[in-house]
Amino acid sequence: MILSYASLRNIPEDKKDNYPWALPIVQGLSRITFTKNITFLVGENGSGKSTLLEAIAAASRVPIAGSHRLEEDDSLAGALELGNYLTLKYIDKSGHGLFARAEDFIGFARKVKREIKELTEEIEEVKAGWTGGDLSLAVGAIQGEKNALIKRYSADLEAMSHGEGFLKFFKTRLTGRGLYLIDEPEAALSPSRQLALISLIRRKVKETGSQFIIATHSPIMMAMPESELYMLQDQELLKAEYKETEHYKLTKAFLDAPEVFMKELLQEDE
Repeated sequence: MILSYASLRNIPEDKKDNYPWALPIVQGLSRITFTKNITFLVGENGSGKSTLLEAIAAASRVPIAGSHRLEEDDSLAGALELGNYLTLKYIDKSGHGLFARAEDFIGFARKVKREIKELTEEIEEVKAGWTGGDLSLAVGAIQGEKNALIKRYSADLEAMSHGEGFLKFFKTRLTGRGLYLIDEPEAALSPSRQLALISLIRRKVKETGSQFIIATHSPIMMAMPESELYMLQDQELLKAEYKETEHYKLTKAFLDAPEVFMKELLQEDE
């Protein structure tokens, strides 16, 4: 475990009607306690679970996985402000960690591709202007940096399928014991890839004692063993059992009788 709890300090009255303070999850939040290495935040779209995760990322100062720093991402402005009002209690601080959204993978893949291209161009420039001596010594360090990037991330992450590249990305970024905050990873993953990510996360917890806090809609992800689950209910963030969530109930009901749901939808369209 890395993080013990996050609590929200008193919010000035003149802020309470504005974003992100007006979000249901923020209105009902006083403290969220973490007792396991894997925690899921569950709620409907617009409930604020992703914003809370982003605010924890801002308060903890873990690096963002994309091509920008947290402070440079305009979409995180509200979460950064909310993070200023969060108090985090650590059990053990770590130099490792990460905040990642599915869309950050695209920015990161492009950043790696750009760096490899720039190193290739630098090598060609040195070769073009080289007049004598051992060329390998002149370009060795640059070539080594390029080879290290390719070995770690592949020559072109974007060329992989989205799910394949996303998993490759996580395998290379989950390093050491740290706090890893992941927002809706299922957006980039098929059901089988979600199971692969579950396996990867559980292995990292076992090997390093890392902590994961994950916002998700996926009944597959939230079924992860040895995890705890918080669900937004009546503007309160409460601990819940997996089978108590609307995500599980609705998915199970649909899979048990998809024709019933389709029939009702068709009737609504008539």
